[in-house]
Amino acid sequence: MKILHLDLKPVGDQYAEFCFFWDNPNDCQPRQLPLAEITELIQKAETDYYTRLPEDYAKTGQALYNWLDGSDRNLQREIDKHWREGIVLAIAATEKLAHLPWEILHDDKSFLVERRPAIIPIRWVKDDNSKQLTLEHQPANRALNVLFMATSPLGIEPELDFEAEEAQVLSATKREPLSLIVEESGCLTELGSLVEYYKKDYFDVIHLTGHATFRDEKPCFLTETELGEAEYSSAEDIATELQFQQPELIFLSGCNTGYSRDAGAVPSMAEALIKEGATAVLGWGQQVLDTDATATAAALYKELSAGTELTKAVAITYQVLLNNQARDWHLLRLYVAETLPGALVERGRKPVPRASVAQEFLDPEKKLRVATRETFVGRRRQLQNCLRALKPYSEKIGVLIHGMGGLGKSTIAARLCDRLSEHETIVWS
Repeated sequence: MKILHLDLKPVGDQYAEFCFFWDNPNDCQPRQLPLAEITELIQKAETDYYTRLPEDYAKTGQALYNWLDGSDRNLQREIDKHWREGIVLAIAATEKLAHLPWEILHDDKSFLVERRPAIIPIRWVKDDNSKQLTLEHQPANRALNVLFMATSPLGIEPELDFEAEEAQVLSATKREPLSLIVEESGCLTELGSLVEYYKKDYFDVIHLTGHATFRDEKPCFLTETELGEAEYSSAEDIATELQFQQPELIFLSGCNTGYSRDAGAVPSMAEALIKEGATAVLGWGQQVLDTDATATAAALYKELSAGTELTKAVAITYQVLLNNQARDWHLLRLYVAETLPGALVERGRKPVPRASVAQEFLDPEKKLRVATRETFVGRRRQLQNCLRALKPYSEKIGVLIHGMGGLGKSTIAARLCDRLSEHETIVWS
């Protein structure tokens, strides 16, 4: 896909400076756009777009597009040059302009992300030294390695259906299986301990599911303490725990992780994580339905595990959500820094590691039924307690799972074996 860089920044209170180029940042003719033409849209972003009763998204997207295009149709002229190759619109926008919903850009025929091939807007977080984006295409010859952690602190409502999200990801990637490592505790410190056990850059994607909010004017992700209570983790906290891993993508699958507070004055959590050194971050621009978040994860990882380039995978995800009439499709936002990842794994690559051990837990009469990874639900706290006792640095030598027949003891044991894949499995019946 070709990258069209769009650099936007306010100049005083009256104008915005707009500069766009393809491969050469010096081949850029800046022009000024009157803010008055879009002031109403900026002011109404909070009341119209970031609400549950918004105006027509196509109408808003057309206003944005026409403002960029201008009377001379400069933007459309550039798009016409390379649309057959697919285009990434790398939008570097600051302050109030960054708060606008660029994902719904509409050319009066369709949303840009609906086109075939797609024109995909992404949010380019550039610093003073950034001149242009560099496409990095170094796919690995193996399965996609994903680290998944769901956080659901005690007393925080609504409780997320994170197990459905994991199950749908596994179901969607059956044909091109991924290697899914799950950190079950929801604790950021435990996540940091886990990534230390893997070699540097082992994970392609780190996926965090949970709630996000703003606290003391800073974006925070709600993780768990070791006792399951709420802990407000900043982008700096997350970056500190992930310093031994540099994944190509971090997906903050939580409400408001891509939302900039105070009309863009306070950066979103995704943007803050980019400024802490992340390569690419996906987040949500407002509150999102659980069902839409789950469908997004399934569609995205289906494409990434098959070797699709990141931007194409995001574009296909938008299209899947639109076809399913998902309410919150447009809230998905991709932030990048200086490097734009391409495909994370090769097509036709080496097979995935061993499958779940669930089917190995059988009694001699083969009457015992054990829930698979896709059908496992509940028992989160019991599982967390067992995993904590079985960590390498724990003083415990094991756990005893006891109870009446048919209550799920073997299912919990199988789940533990899936979670502790580095251990040797011994079944004693």
